[in-house]
Amino acid sequence: MMKRKTTEESGLTLVEILASLVILGIVFVAFMTIFPQMTLFNNRTETKLETMNEARVILEEYKSYSIDFSELQGVSCTDDSLWLCTEDTAYPDAIIRIKKEAEPPMNTISNPMPGVVKLHRIHIKMMKNNQLISESFGYVKAK
Repeated sequence: MMKRKTTEESGLTLVEILASLVILGIVFVAFMTIFPQMTLFNNRTETKLETMNEARVILEEYKSYSIDFSELQGVSCTDDSLWLCTEDTAYPDAIIRIKKEAEPPMNTISNPMPGVVKLHRIHIKMMKNNQLISESFGYVKAK
């Protein structure tokens, strides 16, 4: 005598198990592609933070002393003669551009206003592998 299946018997067929494994595999592969992207993103962020800190250190160093534009060694960066590019051997990955100070505002007697300080604008570009990573701007006192 043969037994008939009753509705109480439950289980998964081989086809159902294989289908669930295929779906699980697709989800797993999609999830695993995220990890290399996260590593790349973390490396880029770390490099950017390092170069931003280095640019800040350079800016603070240049702020610590007054600059006479005529004493700076370098070449004109653009057709605008007010910008000067300098090379600092201590920072080989930095492009340091300094812009000559603008004339301070004058009062009615044609003298500089009291308390006005002449400033040179400084633009620091941080490069890695000939690619711009970060840049910073600031001002340094003019002599």
